[in-house]
Amino acid sequence: MIIESTRRHCFHFSYAFFLCLFLCHYTCSQKTCPNCGSMKVPYPLSTEPNCGDPFYRLRCDPHSQKLYFDTLNGSSYVVLRVMSSIQRMVLQPPPWLPGSCVTQDMPVSNGIWLNQSLPFNITSSNTVFIFNCSPRLLVSPLNCSSSSICHRYLENSGQVDTNRALECASGLHPCCTFVAGGMPSAYKIRLHSSGCKAFRSILHLDQDKPPNQWEEGLEIQWSLPPEPVCRTQSDCSRDSKCSPSDRDTLFRCLCKRGFHWDPFAATCVRYKRESKWKTSLVVSIVVIAFFSLAVILVIITKSFKHSNYREKQAKEREIVLKSSTGGEKPYKMFQLKELKKATNCFSQDRILGSGGFGEVYKGELQDGTIVAVKKARVGNLKSTQQVLNEVSILSQVNHKNLVRLLGCCVESEQPLMIYEYISNGTLYDHIHGRYPNFLDWKKRLKIAFQTAEALAYLHSSAHTPIYHRDVKSTNILLDNEFDAKVSDFGLSRLANPGLSHVSTCAQGTLGYLDPEYYRNYQLTDKSDVYSYGVVLLELLTSQKAIDFSRDEDDVNLVIHVSQYASNGAIMQVVDQRLLLSVEPLSSKLITSIELFWELAHDCLREKKVERPKSRTAAPAAAETCIKQQLRLQSSAQTSLRCQEPAAAATMTATQQTKHAATQLPKTDTAPNQTSQQHQPPEPPSLTAVQPARPTKAGTDN
Repeated sequence: MIIESTRRHCFHFSYAFFLCLFLCHYTCSQKTCPNCGSMKVPYPLSTEPNCGDPFYRLRCDPHSQKLYFDTLNGSSYVVLRVMSSIQRMVLQPPPWLPGSCVTQDMPVSNGIWLNQSLPFNITSSNTVFIFNCSPRLLVSPLNCSSSSICHRYLENSGQVDTNRALECASGLHPCCTFVAGGMPSAYKIRLHSSGCKAFRSILHLDQDKPPNQWEEGLEIQWSLPPEPVCRTQSDCSRDSKCSPSDRDTLFRCLCKRGFHWDPFAATCVRYKRESKWKTSLVVSIVVIAFFSLAVILVIITKSFKHSNYREKQAKEREIVLKSSTGGEKPYKMFQLKELKKATNCFSQDRILGSGGFGEVYKGELQDGTIVAVKKARVGNLKSTQQVLNEVSILSQVNHKNLVRLLGCCVESEQPLMIYEYISNGTLYDHIHGRYPNFLDWKKRLKIAFQTAEALAYLHSSAHTPIYHRDVKSTNILLDNEFDAKVSDFGLSRLANPGLSHVSTCAQGTLGYLDPEYYRNYQLTDKSDVYSYGVVLLELLTSQKAIDFSRDEDDVNLVIHVSQYASNGAIMQVVDQRLLLSVEPLSSKLITSIELFWELAHDCLREKKVERPKSRTAAPAAAETCIKQQLRLQSSAQTSLRCQEPAAAATMTATQQTKHAATQLPKTDTAPNQTSQQHQPPEPPSLTAVQPARPTKAGTDN
């Protein structure tokens, strides 16, 4: 009996001991959730209240045994795989609705919206195609042109039948492409009945592969989990302490001294204190020796080849430049050592600006002349070609409102261009806040007029007409007298005599790019006129051409302004400082601003044939319209709208009175000729430029 009683007590003691150990382990370490079917659910992902981290919530369907990711707006997406080592998972795109180019999540939830308060976001590994879109997206920052790779997916992926492909991308309902991961597309891919109605996502897109080998899926990543939340010390392990966290107001199991939090193991681990100085020393010696030997070999090799290579390269470039200028050299050939001395060996503190082409440095020649030296990026063949193209273009022009090329240097690996130095920055810097001084209306009119003069010269008066192709406020330089100088001819093209356009791949800057040129790749002088119209809007509103801080439907300045104008509220979008600078507010200033908007509106018409044209062998109509405004100072009897001469007629008495009352500030460049009287036709609706403010739709990008 005594032995049996002793055994019974030993059994109860052992049971209690192991139960205590189990409970201690359960409370002191984080529990990983069980598998969902064949899918592992690693920590911190959570499918049940008592496992994982509740902020990393997923859903395991008990019937299908599939893992689901639920979004903020009610959609659910099947999880195809989980990669815990890189904190990412791949979701299955939503299926199509039968017989249409609409995905199932569009009528349910308008796409995928993530909760920004949770640790999930969409990665930049996703190339997103959106289909069956509104035509207004053609002027958005997205790639909705006929060259968009979404067309390759529809035609060759084998995932979309012919009828659905026609509905997904047609002339009236284009498809578009963008790379996800930027704000706010890191949390949202929007669909809408008046925007885009379907989407597909491709992981790690490789355009060299055929579309049927592209992998469909939407990749989501999560941030590493912090220490677990606790209420008492019993919720934490012995290596951590329940304390208030610095990152939030919650109490967490913070690791004690000598330990650190391991988010993968979900526990506190001890720091390794083993000294590895011997191994590090050996590795360092080997690396230094190998590196030194490699440097010596490179120096020896280059010492034999570099001199001959530079001479050969310089001769080849000089031949190219000579052939492009008809055998003449209207510019000086500078030596590399002269430019190194002028720029203090291209010192970083001499940089005036930089871009995709390379950098521009301020330099001082031996005779004291201050110059700007443009240097292409090392190894960038495209920027090198742009520099050579700019030399050939500028060697053929001479105008007071075009930046003057002083010479070039072809000795270095990167060709160098030397310009006159324009000391007062760019128009962009002045109207968007880098300079404290405010540009008044007189200066803005002067800049607009001189820019129009420069473009008119390029289109009509140059030996061979030139299309600039990148007219924007950052490419308009200002001197101390606020005279405009158009610059950066790296993308410019010479017009072909006898042809109405130049067929070339669409290049330029989003926000300034002519939509018609973007669609059909036909570059004309009207492409520059459209870009000039965007610059006029910048002068009028002091807002950026593309600004993601505006409402998602107003990112594009043309859309933003035209929506106000269509409601008769153009004065609300005008820079209010222009109106407040004159007290009391003058009707002359208001009329001047309205004329200025009419010019911008004409330049921004959707169809290029409706935009202002140049007169026969005369300045462009855009320039003429600015001149007519400036003439009002000296002759207030007549004025011209920026329209075709053939459409002109006699003004009514009311119109003559209205325009005669408008007097603008004088400029040195105002012409002396007397304006003719014309009655312009009724301008087309603003919907010719952009539609009225639409219902929110499309994709956040």
